[in-house]
Amino acid sequence: MEHTKRNKCSACGTSNTNHGLLLLSDLLDETIGRIGRVFLKIFKIDENHTLFKLFEKFFYKISVFFGFLKYSDDKDKSITGRSRLVWDEAERRGIKMQQVIMFGRPIEQYRAFVNGKCINFESIPVPPQMSCSGYSWVDDKFILSERLRKEGVASPSAGSALFLGTAEKIFDKLEKPVIVKPRSGSRGRHTTTNINTKNELKKALDLAHVISLAVVVEEHLFGSVYRATTVDGKLVGFFRADPPSVAGDGHSSIEDLVKNKNQNKNERMGDIVIDRDALDFLARQNLGINSILEDGRKVNLSAKTGRFFGGYTREMLPEVHPKMHEIFERAAKIVDIPVAGFDLIIGDPTADPDTQRWGIIECNSMPYIDLHFFALEGKPINIAEHVWDLWLKK
Repeated sequence: MEHTKRNKCSACGTSNTNHGLLLLSDLLDETIGRIGRVFLKIFKIDENHTLFKLFEKFFYKISVFFGFLKYSDDKDKSITGRSRLVWDEAERRGIKMQQVIMFGRPIEQYRAFVNGKCINFESIPVPPQMSCSGYSWVDDKFILSERLRKEGVASPSAGSALFLGTAEKIFDKLEKPVIVKPRSGSRGRHTTTNINTKNELKKALDLAHVISLAVVVEEHLFGSVYRATTVDGKLVGFFRADPPSVAGDGHSSIEDLVKNKNQNKNERMGDIVIDRDALDFLARQNLGINSILEDGRKVNLSAKTGRFFGGYTREMLPEVHPKMHEIFERAAKIVDIPVAGFDLIIGDPTADPDTQRWGIIECNSMPYIDLHFFALEGKPINIAEHVWDLWLKK
């Protein structure tokens, strides 16, 4: 098998971003962001506050005047599947929606004409009267974990560290294995799982530090990764995403198993790629591409999940245990944002969660709602319907 050498970063997966910009953004979050959270709390201002809206309106008008900004009716230029889903649903409802073109390039900013008013938004339109206080902290994985556990919602034990010494102290206290990931950010960028030794911890810290000053060291939960999406405090989607994996037959190497799986995969799935990230992942399991797995043994090949990496996906909302609805209604109240995407790890979401070791590992304030619509299996759920329904409520 040819081991793919990508120009892009394998630790970023399919969502490559400039590392320097991510690190700069993280630095600003760690300094200005902390000051800003205090300021917003004191003066009770959020991004839907009148001052923010007036500035936003002024910015768009002045940009149009000087020709920096234009609007496009071409929904095929939507930056993400999430925005395309929102646009398609707007069209079905007779809502005019346009995309912002800045300096000739389409960006993830849009406007729509709703109830006689023009609204500007990033990908997901949220009514200005809705409470949004959680936006200032919800993407911080450590703060999220602390607040959830304080309110009795399951989340793995974790600590935050800037330096190796602090990370090692956290490592010593936690049950092994552990995970190291950037304190902010999404899509599993520069995350390392299944860490059992301090040498592995150092490598993981170095990887996370490429895009983040602060990292989270947390206990490694086992099971599939799920996305629970809430809109207006209600659970409206529950999506399963597995990493790429192979099952042994007693005589084939992992390399041959991967090759065979790629040749017989669903056409909507990406190829399983054996890159440096995958080789390191296997090494932490004391395996290599030439290892022969005993018959029936299943081995994951990456920490990345989803069909684009060659993994399995399924929409499971009708199947989940009733307690899941109660739990995520509570979680939605804690984060206090209109649309939230909670990532969790659990063995079996159809069984009573109180009988399992599980937890919420992060919350996305701008979730990819299209995941629920394009799963490989299960009934598709159009979360965009629930988003636009927010505008029907007084």
